[in-house]
Amino acid sequence: MRVGRHAPCGSGASGSVTAPFSATGAGKSAAGAAPVCARRASGGILRARYQRNAPPPPRGQGAFKSRLHKDASVAESFAYKAPGKAILFGEHFVVHGARAVLCAIDRGVVAESERAEGNTLAVRSALESADLRLNVPSRDISPVLRPFHHIARSLGCGGAVLRLRSEIPAGSGLGSSSACCVAAAGSLAAACGASANVMDAALNAERSVYPDSSGADCAACSAGGIISYAKGSVPEVVGAAPPDLRLVIADSGTRHSTGEMVARVGKMSKADPAAFSRAMAEAEGLASRALGLLRDGDMAGLGRLASKNQKLLDGLGVSNATLQRMIRIADRHSYGSKITGAGGGGCIVAIADSSNAGAAKEALAAEGHAVFEARVGRGAGPVNTL
Repeated sequence: MRVGRHAPCGSGASGSVTAPFSATGAGKSAAGAAPVCARRASGGILRARYQRNAPPPPRGQGAFKSRLHKDASVAESFAYKAPGKAILFGEHFVVHGARAVLCAIDRGVVAESERAEGNTLAVRSALESADLRLNVPSRDISPVLRPFHHIARSLGCGGAVLRLRSEIPAGSGLGSSSACCVAAAGSLAAACGASANVMDAALNAERSVYPDSSGADCAACSAGGIISYAKGSVPEVVGAAPPDLRLVIADSGTRHSTGEMVARVGKMSKADPAAFSRAMAEAEGLASRALGLLRDGDMAGLGRLASKNQKLLDGLGVSNATLQRMIRIADRHSYGSKITGAGGGGCIVAIADSSNAGAAKEALAAEGHAVFEARVGRGAGPVNTL
């Protein structure tokens, strides 16, 4: 997925964005219409123009074609959306070389960028906002904002404004960090007129904070769909998701540090390499079998494998009493469930279909957990921010 030079859509800079965006609205146009430009004068209302029957933008480009405006109050802005993800099989083991099966989900992050004067990256988000000087090394920037600084420097951007809007709670195991990196890389590359591989730029940025990142999350947030991924390899898109697959995702309400959990498992792997090697081999086998079941649309079989994967995660010490209670509840109403992500908190995912997803959601909600039903999402790409 590469982003090259193209004519921009205009949008004026405003303040930080605090409200979540609509996943169903972003990037969609009226039937038979291709977006030509989304434009907003500073402080004004965002307006979109569509050209009937116009061809879509070339695949992989990071912005839609637009007319250039002489009005200096209209900045040239580029929006890029990346989905969140759920790890279905193989978290933690993928860091050490085993295969993982992941999917994008239909909630995500939108980044919108525009060039600005000076040599500063102005980041605006609901979590944190700051003006970052680009003439200092990225290692001197706080970990929360370092990936965006790293992306801007690696792309050779001058001054820019980057606004981020997310539907994904941070620290929940749903790929918030990776989705932000992918969306920011796509948006900034387009705004700066840089040619870049979006996934590579995002992964390098993520590794500026988490050096041992496997790349699995960035792969899912870039490619979309269901993917099979092993560290250092090209993500393999498995194919279309089973049409009746539902993922019931529930949040424990406990935030976690991915880096701390990965480091904990790393210490365990060194303390008992033989036991860890056996668990790795079992995890690899589960992931391989899951790929076949996904192709067959066997949700019951997938659920059984998810429960087996959870036992491996319990052995790594990344679960806790809250997550285990949630899994017991979900298992009574779905085909099987497990932690998704690093563990220690965050979310669980239950494998379901249209016959039982509602019951699983209701049971988890009754225990006070934030819960939603997800479908497999599409890959990252440019959007019009309506």
